[in-house]
Amino acid sequence: MLKLTELAHEAVRAVVRAGETVVDATCGNGHDTLFLAELVGADGVVHAFDVQQEAIEQTRDRIIASGHEQVQLHHRSHAELEEVLPEAGAPLIAAMMFNLGYLPGGDHALTTEPQATLTALRTGTEMLRPDGVITVLAYVGHPGGMDEATEVEQFLETLGAGFEVQLRKNESPVSPRLWIVRK
Repeated sequence: MLKLTELAHEAVRAVVRAGETVVDATCGNGHDTLFLAELVGADGVVHAFDVQQEAIEQTRDRIIASGHEQVQLHHRSHAELEEVLPEAGAPLIAAMMFNLGYLPGGDHALTTEPQATLTALRTGTEMLRPDGVITVLAYVGHPGGMDEATEVEQFLETLGAGFEVQLRKNESPVSPRLWIVRK
């Protein structure tokens, strides 16, 4: 059985083409950012967000080591997506990836916040191209994690008929949840 991270990558890999614009909403240690950079190639653009300077630095180091130059790092909240991407003539997003929780190896008290995540999801669903995908991997085993996952689930339940939402999780109540949202 595939891990939830592998399922998220599989869903994104199925829709992203070279030259497209994608978003890593929570770049953390840069693994998804690098994955997205490899998918879009030199002609694409990856926007990677994180509020923690440590995450930006780890991601920058990973990207520099890989030789990819099409990544734009934003030391900002993913809630500011709409402010970062140029409004006039901005290409639609092919994919957007979230890993909700805390920075692996970082301060566990610093976590993603539900309101910022919901703002980013609203913007992301509006900017997502037809047949695009959003993956939300919520780690719920930390204080506030289950509350954020619940709010994400409630928001995703309100999406209209133009979206298909799939939830994947294990049996344990504290296991991560993965939502795959297709437009």
